[in-house]
Amino acid sequence: MKPADPIEGILISLLMAVNQAALRMYRLAWVNNTEYFDASTKCLALADKAARTAMMLTERIDHHRNQGKQQIVVQHTTTVNADQAVITDSVVTGKNNEASSAKLLAAVTDKPMEILETAERQKETVPVVGGGTKSK
Repeated sequence: MKPADPIEGILISLLMAVNQAALRMYRLAWVNNTEYFDASTKCLALADKAARTAMMLTERIDHHRNQGKQQIVVQHTTTVNADQAVITDSVVTGKNNEASSAKLLAAVTDKPMEILETAERQKETVPVVGGGTKSK
């Protein structure tokens, strides 16, 4: 997690300790499930509390690193050879299939994809119902 300052180091160490405690409580709850119902219920409650604490510590680390500022990144991707794109039902992976996947990627179609909707259907308007304000 690479802490940048001592505060992050403390938060990260607390996060690791709480995560281990939550995992241990979950394990104890499942081990003693049939014999000691009350004890397993208590362990589950403590594990849930520890998991919520871990979530809050994670949010605190994120808040500390970003100084409370949120950042939204929008990326735009363009395709250079859009007419060579391949649409398949399955993804081929593995070292044995490298030659066949290379053939699929190199395949060029002569005719473009057909448009399923007509231009007239795209121009239709849909009425919107409502639009008023609700009174409280």
